[in-house]
Amino acid sequence: MQLESDLNSVDCELLAEATDGFLPEQVFDFHAHVIHPRYYTPELVFDALAGKTVDFAAYRAAVQQLLPGRRLAGSLVFPYTARGNDRPGVNRWMWEDLAAAPPAQGGVGLALVAPGDDPALAAAWLESRLCRGLKPYFLYGREGDASQCGVEEYAPAWMWELCDRHDAVLTLHLVKDAAVADPANREALLRLSARYPRCRVVLAHIARSFNWRNARGLAALQDRPNIFVDTSAVTEPEGIKIALATLGPGRVLFGTDYPESHLRGRCVTAGKSAQWIYADAMNNSAMTLVGIESLRSIREASEQLGLGAAEVGRIFWGNARELLGERPVGP
Repeated sequence: MQLESDLNSVDCELLAEATDGFLPEQVFDFHAHVIHPRYYTPELVFDALAGKTVDFAAYRAAVQQLLPGRRLAGSLVFPYTARGNDRPGVNRWMWEDLAAAPPAQGGVGLALVAPGDDPALAAAWLESRLCRGLKPYFLYGREGDASQCGVEEYAPAWMWELCDRHDAVLTLHLVKDAAVADPANREALLRLSARYPRCRVVLAHIARSFNWRNARGLAALQDRPNIFVDTSAVTEPEGIKIALATLGPGRVLFGTDYPESHLRGRCVTAGKSAQWIYADAMNNSAMTLVGIESLRSIREASEQLGLGAAEVGRIFWGNARELLGERPVGP
């Protein structure tokens, strides 16, 4: 897979169809990754990122390509997730990088954490204006195959308690085959979100509904106002449409999942699973970027539901502003 740095004619055509007359003037990206190879075991980083540094400036330049005529007015970033990485090291690098960026660019971050990490260190990070929450990941939940991890295996109670104490974000990548449609996942989310009501829970990738049918599990969470979803890397409109109809536009946040957004491909529902397909494997020059497919899907879902400009503006900016506070960025 190749990380694309330039848009071709197909990309430009499809991007215009996705954004013209639809995107608001300013956009907040609620899900993106930065990486420095110093803190990772090379064999555990996918080929397109091997040996590459993606700092905040490089990320912004890439994502701005997806927002023609608009301003990337803010971003919530966190380190790339991989086993064997130095989490404290890459977190420190990210804070230093964000601190060096102009405040007007609106860069804030989530600390990458694992169950065995020191809660005191995570608490110290949450005292910083640049840290807006925590990012656990299922690969840190157990050795070997972690695809069937329960929520509390990789996001134990201490993480929820800290986010509750600090009115902070906890971004979760659900696993198990059915993701949010899995009964055990739903039970944990309902129980923990009720116990920690000030923890702002963001379920990445429309609660990992790469198979859009899984999004139907969101119905059980609609009465939990502190549970949100982001749209990152979802390339089919059906799951986004379910999220918007079930949770409302006020609980859906735009995210790119950079650098995944700049791979040429998409994910499609296949029976009870989801299948990622990439242009280089398919030898298909007419495919576009994941990020463009995702923008097109958001537009299609929004138009099918008849959302107006104000509601679309909430997805792309307003919800992030409210979730992070009236002044989400800057000093």
